[in-house]
Amino acid sequence: MGEKRSDTKQKILEASLKLFSKKGFKETTVKDIAREVGITEGAIYRHFTSKEEIIRELIESITRELKERLLEAINEAPSGTEALNLLVKHLLDYAFEKPESFRFLNLYHLLKEARVENMPGELIRHYLESLYEKGLLRTRPEIALALITGGAERVFVFKEKGFLKDENERVKEELESVLKELLIRK
Repeated sequence: MGEKRSDTKQKILEASLKLFSKKGFKETTVKDIAREVGITEGAIYRHFTSKEEIIRELIESITRELKERLLEAINEAPSGTEALNLLVKHLLDYAFEKPESFRFLNLYHLLKEARVENMPGELIRHYLESLYEKGLLRTRPEIALALITGGAERVFVFKEKGFLKDENERVKEELESVLKELLIRK
């Protein structure tokens, strides 16, 4: 019974992610989620107390997964400045591999007024602060963070909309190169 319950909970999360990333938070109702999963609204409330709880659980799992990837990038880099390329690569890898999660994360950042602790951007900002303190960054960490996250988000959207036709690897390499040129002191 517990296995079926957790399976249903996972289906609710997957359907919610799909709908939130497509329609937005306000436009997606619990009824929409139930219909997508093929269950009743009441069945959703056996797993979650509200739509907000579903959103919170999704944001926690997505940020945890993305932060793990970004930490891996920082830890595997041979030098501090090389981690910048790996951060951009891992950020875009995540976007291309999990577009609904990436869209959801962007929507959440844009629409939520409440500040959430330990978001992936905080990890990147702390890394950039360390580069700045060492004199390796050309601009303030906040400006660099805006360029990295904004660049990754725009590249993702342009790729998704068909404006960028290049292979994902080429797009990642080009963005990595441009950002490194803009941000890192020689």
